[in-house]
Amino acid sequence: MKLKLLAAGITLITAFNAQATTLELALVLDGSGSINSSEYQLQLQGYKNVIASGTFYDDFIAPSIYDNVYLSAWQFSNTVIEEISWTNITSNAVATTFGNKFNTTEMNQIQSVTNTSLAIDTAVTSLLNNMIDSDKMIIDISTDGQPCCSSSSEADALASADAARDQNVTINAIGVGNGINATFLTQLVGINPADTPTGFFLQASNFTEFGDTIKTKLTREIVGPQSVPEPSSIAFIGLGALGLGALRRRKLQTKAQ
Repeated sequence: MKLKLLAAGITLITAFNAQATTLELALVLDGSGSINSSEYQLQLQGYKNVIASGTFYDDFIAPSIYDNVYLSAWQFSNTVIEEISWTNITSNAVATTFGNKFNTTEMNQIQSVTNTSLAIDTAVTSLLNNMIDSDKMIIDISTDGQPCCSSSSEADALASADAARDQNVTINAIGVGNGINATFLTQLVGINPADTPTGFFLQASNFTEFGDTIKTKLTREIVGPQSVPEPSSIAFIGLGALGLGALRRRKLQTKAQ
């Protein structure tokens, strides 16, 4: 009996692993005027150090649950700019090329107000219309504070985050500095079971610590928890595979509309 159960479990695991899984991760950087030039440079350097390390594929993607990981980079302030287009990180070399684009020559700081709502809306539109068939969509926002500069800025950002979740897009965030609004960021990433998919936010006390924090964050987003299920848990793998298929179908239906 145990041998039959184990064989069935191996079959299900093999079938699950054979199903290609894809992650789309939009890295959305705050380029507003509240961040000085040296802090902005540290923000870029933090991403560059991790992604252009020379071992990014080996460290993050190879051990992850995903067969394909697509990255893009965006800068937001009063407007939103796609700084690096969607790229399938298929090797360390591709990751290094992507990461080396995080520099002030290619990503000149905008330095205006902080329109977080527009940043989310723009990234969601790209996620839903980039013709990538994915199982997981994440917007990863790094910011030193909160939206400005109108009385509705915060409410608009939260409404955009809720609308993103309605499209199965996860919102994660990094708050940088001691003056961030933790309550706002908690609400932005989702605060209760009704806010699904629920994200998370991390805080770096300053931009010098940002690099270590983004490494932790990317590890959690891409690598995730790794475990080998017991035979009694095999049924949940089948349910997980069905869930991934449902997400893929929903995105395709959204793009077709």
